[in-house]
Amino acid sequence: MGIHTIERVSSTAINDPKVYIETIIDIHKKFLKLVQESFNGEQGFTAALDKACGKFINNNIVTQTAGSTTKSPELLARYCDALLRKGSKAVEETDLEEKFNQIMIVFNYIEDKDVYQKFYGKMLAKRLVGQLSASDDYEESMISKLKQACGFEYTSKLQRMFQDIGVSKTLICEYEKYCQNHHIIDIVDFSVMVLSSNSWPFSGSSNFIIPIELKSTFDSFTEFYTHRHNGRKLTWLHQHSKGELQTFFTSQKYILQVSTYQMVILLLFNKVLTWTVERLQDETQIKSELLLQVLLGLLKNKLLICTDITDDELDEDFKDTDIKMNYSIRLATDFKSKKLRINLNVPLKSVEQKDIEGVHRTIDEDRKMVIQAAIVRIMKARQTLKHALLMQEVIQQLSSRFRPKIPVIKKCIDILIEKEYLERQSNEKDILRYLA
Repeated sequence: MGIHTIERVSSTAINDPKVYIETIIDIHKKFLKLVQESFNGEQGFTAALDKACGKFINNNIVTQTAGSTTKSPELLARYCDALLRKGSKAVEETDLEEKFNQIMIVFNYIEDKDVYQKFYGKMLAKRLVGQLSASDDYEESMISKLKQACGFEYTSKLQRMFQDIGVSKTLICEYEKYCQNHHIIDIVDFSVMVLSSNSWPFSGSSNFIIPIELKSTFDSFTEFYTHRHNGRKLTWLHQHSKGELQTFFTSQKYILQVSTYQMVILLLFNKVLTWTVERLQDETQIKSELLLQVLLGLLKNKLLICTDITDDELDEDFKDTDIKMNYSIRLATDFKSKKLRINLNVPLKSVEQKDIEGVHRTIDEDRKMVIQAAIVRIMKARQTLKHALLMQEVIQQLSSRFRPKIPVIKKCIDILIEKEYLERQSNEKDILRYLA
């Protein structure tokens, strides 16, 4: 029944977390009510319901189309992200708490809980850094439920993220006092978050030449921070930074909400109104692949104009790779918009897709390390063990986090043999021995 219901909505559900998760919740509600009312919650029927839900949630037409059981935890994390963001339609606290409880029902049936953890952590980080959370209380409530279900280790990085945000607020107050005491007058309204690198799912960003309008701000904060924390190194995460610019070239002044890379490019038009793409790259030192993506967004928002591309060409099928290095880009001096505040800082779909692919790659690598650690723990305790029994124990130990695949376990055993953690007994090849 559950599998057939998912099939009916599959074409929409594969890309719509709300449709997918709420369909699952409705199916569970329906059959839970049946078990409770018709069978008085009898243990055997409850166990059968749990088994059936676990089966159809982890393996259905949506997961099969995606080619992976990891699709369900990914969609569950995205559903949760939509609820926790500003502007969520489920604004009533009682409604949200009820939805969190429903999410946890689905979560408990998910086999690949590590996938949910990765996607949830990535989305939480974006909400916190982008100041997009509807409420800190809601965020803490959801993390508390996950901690209750999976333990402290599962949520430790999520909780550390919250701590970093609190510390950053204090740090900004101290920086403002530092500027006053040192008579530093900054024309830029500046705020910063300092994040511990081992807790946040962010990697370093591409460097570029910092515009003169921003350089003194960067330098003064770096000096302040390194003086207070000797030995620590700041790595700027430009891809997660943002700002606001005001237009002075239009009759109506607009506030543009932009990414750091968009800001760097737009500020160049204070110098010259027309640039070639190649000169923009030379002037900013932004990697060409990233530069083209940023330019495409600004062109589609009509803030910049490329004299080598017609409006008809600049449709949905137009790609950043279609922009050539010798193309001329100029500022749209006749720019007009109905909105006075314009959000240009919207991630491109191609970038979002690369993000998802990147999460899956890190999950695969992390799993190999977790499997190897489990093998070493088991073998250290048992000293010798048959190959088949070792694989059974690994699956059993890791079942609360994910279901490891047999070929991956075998590969991890081979890696540990190469690293001389294990060896096969010479007289019985199916028996493994731990090497101290």
